[in-house]
Amino acid sequence: MRSRESSHEQKRRNGTPLFVFLLLSPYIVGFSSPDSSYSYTESMYGIGGGQYVYHDCSGAHKRPFADVGFYSGKKFDGPYRIGISLGGAYVGDGTALPLIYPDLALDWENFSIGTTGIRFGSQNKFYLESKWGDQPPFLSGKGFLRMGFGWKPDPYSPGFWIGTNVFPYTNTGLALQVEFPLQENRSIFINGRYGIDRESTFDEYGISFGIRILTY
Repeated sequence: MRSRESSHEQKRRNGTPLFVFLLLSPYIVGFSSPDSSYSYTESMYGIGGGQYVYHDCSGAHKRPFADVGFYSGKKFDGPYRIGISLGGAYVGDGTALPLIYPDLALDWENFSIGTTGIRFGSQNKFYLESKWGDQPPFLSGKGFLRMGFGWKPDPYSPGFWIGTNVFPYTNTGLALQVEFPLQENRSIFINGRYGIDRESTFDEYGISFGIRILTY
């Protein structure tokens, strides 16, 4: 009897630290801070273009592309965000590529995770992210699939982002964004990207422009 009771007591003690950690984890990472109740409606429009490299049995070839896109999303008072990305690209060989992609996320001020990726930190301060399909235009500039970090000195200053992307390019390259505030809830952004295809040494690049509108 004592052995069973001792075993039960030991399990309870071993489980206590894990229970306490799970109970306090929202406070540790800041999920339940007052900022988690912020809400907004966001719309973005973008247009751009660039060049990527593709390979076939005859070697490496350069191909230009142009793309355009639109995103609209709603962040609710709770930690929920829904949105939709619409866009398309026109490739130099005459191929048209449509894009429809949903944005469904749990979104707090300092953390976000969902169908368009994951973010650590506040977009109004400093953050790290791995994102895809969330900012138009979706191929040029920052690219459809990207990783990087961003920062904004204060809410009324230009915002900066630096990172890397790959799709639709064959190799990773350096990607940049600068966002300039025009009004309290409106800004323009400029994206640039440059890389080199390792097998051919051809340039792979993109540049795009867009506007972001926030309504609180």
